[in-house]
Amino acid sequence: MHKTFMIAAAMLALAACASTPARTGTSYDCDRGTRLTVNYLPNAAIVRVNGRQTMTLRSTPANSGQIYENRSGARLHRNGNSATWNTAQRSAPESCRVVMRPL
Repeated sequence: MHKTFMIAAAMLALAACASTPARTGTSYDCDRGTRLTVNYLPNAAIVRVNGRQTMTLRSTPANSGQIYENRSGARLHRNGNSATWNTAQRSAPESCRVVMRPL
């Protein structure tokens, strides 16, 4: 069952990355210098970190806003025009705000 889930998750991530143009999505600047570009899907978010690493986060229940997480410990909590970004490597989350980027 675990192997089937991992294969399905990998296929979803590859399909999502292949169908999402590199310069679309919502851009965020975070207070520690991280830049995020996020494409929101119905039950997931594809997050590009600093224009390099891409990861798919699944939607999880939230009391306010939307929360997206993955098994590696990455977490994005979106609430209006702001977001909180955290990864397993960080000791504290970053506060992020929506910014407009030229296409």
